Amino acid sequence: MRLSFQRARSVRRLPTVTVFAAALCTGMTLLSPSATAIPAAAGPIVCESTAHASVEAPQPGDLDGPGFTGTGTITCPGAEGEPDLQGTTEFSGTLPSPAGVAPVYRGRVDWSDGMVTTGTLTDFTTQVGEDGVLEFTVKGVNDAESTRFGGYAVSITGRAIHETTDPTGQIASTQSGEITYTP
Repeated sequence: MRLSFQRARSVRRLPTVTVFAAALCTGMTLLSPSATAIPAAAGPIVCESTAHASVEAPQPGDLDGPGFTGTGTITCPGAEGEPDLQGTTEFSGTLPSPAGVAPVYRGRVDWSDGMVTTGTLTDFTTQVGEDGVLEFTVKGVNDAESTRFGGYAVSITGRAIHETTDPTGQIASTQSGEITYTP
C-alpha cells in the first residue's frame, strides 16, 4: 500500500505536535512556583525583636567604634495577630566611631521553619534619647542568597537599655525594637 501525500503530512505533524506540547508542558512546569516556594510579600513585613547585647569598652586611640555582639528573638505577627513566623537572631559589628570610620552590622536570623536571613549593613546611626536611653537605626539590604527575605530592604530601629558594666568596661544591655522587611 502506498501512502498518500495527505497521510504523510499528518504522520509528520503528530511527532512535531507531540514534541511541541511536551516542551510547552515542561516550560510551564519550570515556570510555575513549587509547593515549597515562598510567595513574595505585597508590602512591608514588620516584626518585633528583643535581644541581649554586650558592647566592648572604647579603647583610647582606637579609630574603629566599639565592637558589639548579641543574641535575641524575632516574631512577625500574622494577619490576625497570631505569631506565624519566629526566629532567633545573632548579630555583631562595630558602632559608629568619632573618627568617622563606617560602622558595620552583621546579622543572622534562623527561622523556626529552617529558613535563614543574613545581611551586612553599614547605614547605622545612634543617639541618646531624652530619657538617656540609646536609640539606634540600622538600614540596608539583606543578602540575596538568604532563603527568607533575600534581597529585601531591611530597617532595624530600637532602644538599648543599659543593664550592667563589668570591671573591664564592657556594657551589657537589653534591646527592643522593630525590624521591617520591604520587598
